[in-house]
Amino acid sequence: MFTFENYQPKYLAKMTAIWNNVLTDGIAFPGEELFTENEFEKYLTEHSIVRCMTIDDVLAGFYVVHPNNIGRCSHTANASYCMDKAFRGKRAFPRLVQDSLKQTKEAGFMGMQFNAVVSLNKPAIHTYQENGFEIVGTIPAGFRLKDDSYSDMYIMHRNL
Repeated sequence: MFTFENYQPKYLAKMTAIWNNVLTDGIAFPGEELFTENEFEKYLTEHSIVRCMTIDDVLAGFYVVHPNNIGRCSHTANASYCMDKAFRGKRAFPRLVQDSLKQTKEAGFMGMQFNAVVSLNKPAIHTYQENGFEIVGTIPAGFRLKDDSYSDMYIMHRNL
């Protein structure tokens, strides 16, 4: 059973580990430095929305949402999603994206934009497109992979 709830400190250790696994994989997030739990907890406080998804009472994934930019551009949101590897490929990720769109709209944002979707991340791109996102731009060789080769990255957007 899928359930969603706002961030609770009881999830911090697992959330930190999941985020760091995504960083270590090197095909989704631009960061390279791993977080300690204290650093990650501070990072979470910088976001407008932090939601956790559990499946049968086990943390399966989470997302963070914040304005994509400041001032006159703050009506468009940006989100980052993390799935525990044990739950990848089980059609849980689309539910995470759908909850984020609902929560983001309810928070008053007018759109959602992703600035750096790695073109090799086909499952994420497929899920985003199934949920109404369009590729609005391509940055050639915009993302450096772990092996120091480069991949294109997309800017994706949808209205809320």
